[in-house]
Amino acid sequence: MKLVGIEKIAEILDTSPKTIYDWTSTRKIPHYKVGRLVKFDIDAIMSWLETCEVKPYNRGTGGKSLKGGGK
Repeated sequence: MKLVGIEKIAEILDTSPKTIYDWTSTRKIPHYKVGRLVKFDIDAIMSWLETCEVKPYNRGTGGKSLKGGGK
């Protein structure tokens, strides 16, 4: 486990440190509290980032999923 600070995570995610603070205060991003410091495990952040992927619709189904009880 490699822990890094707010500045490094903001740089990796190409966002501002304020946004990272907002995400930690609303528990949107995985983090650790070490005393008053906020730290991030880079591997956990990369795993979390994969869960944030928005997949495109399948145009051939009119935006509907291919799974389910279709007729």
